[in-house]
Amino acid sequence: MVMLFKANNDCLEGRVQAFFEPTAAVHKHDTRQSKLFYVKKANSTHRLLSITVRGIHICNGLASDITQLPSLQQFKKRLKSTVTKHYCCFVSIL
Repeated sequence: MVMLFKANNDCLEGRVQAFFEPTAAVHKHDTRQSKLFYVKKANSTHRLLSITVRGIHICNGLASDITQLPSLQQFKKRLKSTVTKHYCCFVSIL
């Protein structure tokens, strides 16, 4: 998730940053998902489970108030609290 936060803020090295393309860069027109990462097709199970596909699906599923935080430290703190809150709710159901 940290890598995807850095990709969202253009803080990765050029070659790595190229794996995480915003949807706005793919489509010339405005779409509902223009603020999300573009998910490339995956033809194999190995590729489906890679960070460039599965990680993007997870990141795109996060609330925008988490992904748009200004600092990595705030992002980690909010992500941890969100995941723990949902985990505790899930465990209490069991």
